[in-house]
Amino acid sequence: MLSLLTDKSMNVDAAKSFWLWFEEQEDWIINCISNHDSAFVWAIDEKLKPVFPYFKGELEFQLGYNNGVGEFFFFHFGEKHLVRDGETLGKMMSAKIAKKWKFVLEK
Repeated sequence: MLSLLTDKSMNVDAAKSFWLWFEEQEDWIINCISNHDSAFVWAIDEKLKPVFPYFKGELEFQLGYNNGVGEFFFFHFGEKHLVRDGETLGKMMSAKIAKKWKFVLEK
C-alpha cells in the first residue's frame, strides 16, 4: 500500500552533491555570469533536477553576481513541496558559499 503513495520528498544526497558541485564550480559560474554565458544555467539545471525528483515541471532559477555578492533565486511557483524543500536547500548551502551568496525563494 505504501508504494502507491507519491513521495514528495527532496533527495538530500542530491542536495548535498549540488552544493559541493556549486562550490567547486563557483569561479566558472561567476565567470559565466560576468560574460553573459548561459552555459552555467544548463549545468545547474542538470545538478538541481535530482534534488526535487517529484517535481515534473521545469525548475526555474536565476543567478546574479555583482561586487563580490551573489544571489541565487529559486522559484517555487507556490507549490508547497518546493517551498519546503527550497528552504531546506538554501539552509544546506555551505558556510563558504553563504559568505558570498544569498539564496532567495521566490514565487
